[in-house]
Amino acid sequence: MEKIQSDLKKAFNAVSPYIQRHTSKVCPSCSKVCCINKHGNYDEVDMVFIRALGLDSADNKSDKPDTDPCRFLQEDGCFLPRYKRPFRCTWYFCEKLLESMRADSAKEYKSFISVLQDLQGLRRKLLEMNSA
Repeated sequence: MEKIQSDLKKAFNAVSPYIQRHTSKVCPSCSKVCCINKHGNYDEVDMVFIRALGLDSADNKSDKPDTDPCRFLQEDGCFLPRYKRPFRCTWYFCEKLLESMRADSAKEYKSFISVLQDLQGLRRKLLEMNSA
């Protein structure tokens, strides 16, 4: 279990700079706030994942309407590390962001996709272990 936890954190840390590089290009010029409060709510699977990683339980309460900017959003982006974010928030990529990623070097994009697939497999394995 500890190996999977460690591998997951490494995978999240590996994909974060790539995503951050593209969000820093795309998001400042965008007129639409994609980081809305509804994406910042944890579902039951998120809570299992957070506990399985040995993290403190996430606060799933928000008084903000779903369409307001996410409660975790600050001027320079989300203040939560990627592995602590709700699943739908972590993997929400708008079309402009996807275009930016696809336009990146083929080698970097392929590496990102590979790490992302590994991360998803590790997450699934961790969740399966904790549902048994």
